[in-house]
Amino acid sequence: MLSTAAAWHTPRRGTLDDMEDWVDDAAEQLEKLTGDPMAGASRGTVTVLTASEPDGRARYQECRLRLRATGDDVAEAIVETAVVVDRRHWPRVGATLPARISRTHPGTIDVNWDALARGG
Repeated sequence: MLSTAAAWHTPRRGTLDDMEDWVDDAAEQLEKLTGDPMAGASRGTVTVLTASEPDGRARYQECRLRLRATGDDVAEAIVETAVVVDRRHWPRVGATLPARISRTHPGTIDVNWDALARGG
């Protein structure tokens, strides 16, 4: 039988989803403590309405976008933004991506751009 000290050092085995949830919760607490406009943001989606075309052959380029942000308890908003993306995963018009949408600052969004690489 393990002693209490040894049991405390035994690594906790969880899933990657458990770790991602823990990181999301920690980030939300930091946002609240620092007065970040994304504190308490609503989970929702953005739909790509327009996207600029890649220019040249550089792998990473700026893409200018117009997005429709929607969430359960926030008003729908049209947001214009720019993001640097890998041209292999360029945003397509009509694509829907997960996002967090500020409840207190309309038009402030945090898009999960990594979803583009997964076929978003």
